[in-house]
Amino acid sequence: MLDKGKCVSPSKVSENAAGSVSLRRAARLGTMAIALGAMMVLALAVSVSTASAKGAGNEDLGAKTFKTTCVMCHGEDGTGTPTGKALKAPDLHSDAVQKMTEAQIAEQISNGKNSMPPFKSTLSKEQIQALAKYVHTFGKKHK
Repeated sequence: MLDKGKCVSPSKVSENAAGSVSLRRAARLGTMAIALGAMMVLALAVSVSTASAKGAGNEDLGAKTFKTTCVMCHGEDGTGTPTGKALKAPDLHSDAVQKMTEAQIAEQISNGKNSMPPFKSTLSKEQIQALAKYVHTFGKKHK
């Protein structure tokens, strides 16, 4: 039989074929091990970032969402912008707002009230809950 241009016995051909199959198998196992390791590292990174987002990052989520969604009417300090005041957006430092529960605030953010539009289709539940909690920080800043 010919193997790479040389005449060899059939037993030599099967030994060479078996050797190359073993090498290919080892290469595939090495590739799979690397891929599995990369997936484990990625899963660990996702779980760490999710845990931090649920912990102290939740206040950051509230602040970040407020800055991107609410500042236009409520102002950075929560007292309201000229646009917000024209739309009768409440001062977030006010007793009326600060006496509301987080559930009541989340309800208003989700479904809107008066001239405030509903945000349940544009914000996640986590963002809405974080915002409701963040609104109460304006009462602490006021005192």
